[in-house]
Amino acid sequence: METAVPQADIISCATLSTESLVRGEWLQPGSHLDLVGAFRPTMRETDSQCLVRSEVFVDTYAGAMGEAGDILQAINEGAFSETSLRADLAELIRGDKPGRTNDEAITLFKSVGASLEDLAAAIEVWETLENN
Repeated sequence: METAVPQADIISCATLSTESLVRGEWLQPGSHLDLVGAFRPTMRETDSQCLVRSEVFVDTYAGAMGEAGDILQAINEGAFSETSLRADLAELIRGDKPGRTNDEAITLFKSVGASLEDLAAAIEVWETLENN
């Protein structure tokens, strides 16, 4: 990971890890970190520096503050705060809040798997099948 992450524009993690796999010091300007695993407070795919260095977006605030181990552990360590979350997915889609602020910004998206996302995906598949 230590050699791959600095070379990547997009880093995706979908694990059940309880220890940091990605370190903030490895992230390069303009990269994006996608975290879809670690959906329990005791799980973690990144260290706190990843959140500190990134513009952090979440699927839902409730999920982030109730289940997202990466976020909750960084808050418990005093390295991050709930007020540092930039936006949730609904705010981004509606255009209520901006996404990446500049090309050099490191962005991080944390999802714990809201059922609304599953429903939206199912509707999309169903509509695609209906129209074919």
